Amino acid sequence: MNETTIPRPDRTAPAAGNRPAPSATKPAWLIPAGLITLGLIPILANALRRVALSMDAGGAAESAAPLSLPVLLHILGATVFVLLGAFQFSARLRRRRPAWHRRAGRVLVGVGLLAAFSGLWLAAFSSLPAGSGELLFVFRLLAGIGMALSIAAGFAAIRRRDIRRHRAWMIRAVAIGLGAGTQVFTLGFGEAIFGKTQLSVALLNGAGWALNLAVAELVIRRRPRRRAGSAAARIPALP
Repeated sequence: MNETTIPRPDRTAPAAGNRPAPSATKPAWLIPAGLITLGLIPILANALRRVALSMDAGGAAESAAPLSLPVLLHILGATVFVLLGAFQFSARLRRRRPAWHRRAGRVLVGVGLLAAFSGLWLAAFSSLPAGSGELLFVFRLLAGIGMALSIAAGFAAIRRRDIRRHRAWMIRAVAIGLGAGTQVFTLGFGEAIFGKTQLSVALLNGAGWALNLAVAELVIRRRPRRRAGSAAARIPALP
């Protein structure tokens, strides 16, 4: 008698639905935490500087001077932009709370433009810091204009449901906004190596923005474009 052999499923191979996603092994908090840390560096450095001045009799007059309205608006806008914007890069948060992502995005457009335009006002009408020159003035103008245009382009892209371009332009905007955090390192190490002159201060500040934008472009180009189509189906366009 011929027996029919029924193939048994391979118990050693995991089912396709039970296989962990490749991104599951990556810490979801790593990118937001890194961006928040970089954004907090200039805030904490400025706070420590003001505390040190308040403890120094020679700097008491400077520390007692109140911050002007444009400075306060710039600090407020930039702080909210870089801290809240960090959570926009959490893919898990975008998937689980798409409505929150949209609402936070509207806030980011407002505070980001506030930071950009207040920075332009400070660059155009406030006195330049000691040791800076015209080249740094040009760099600050370019940074403010570039940040404002990137936010506007990102907002226009999401209105068209173009997720890929929206993501790219918002990454560039955040990279410019985080320039102050990177400049803490470029200025700190650069001045120790090259000294402090008008040219070196301008170039080291510019290096902070350039480094951030270079990293941003690498991130933009490494992400597969095919994901943009599936993301467009999940995230509705802004009204």
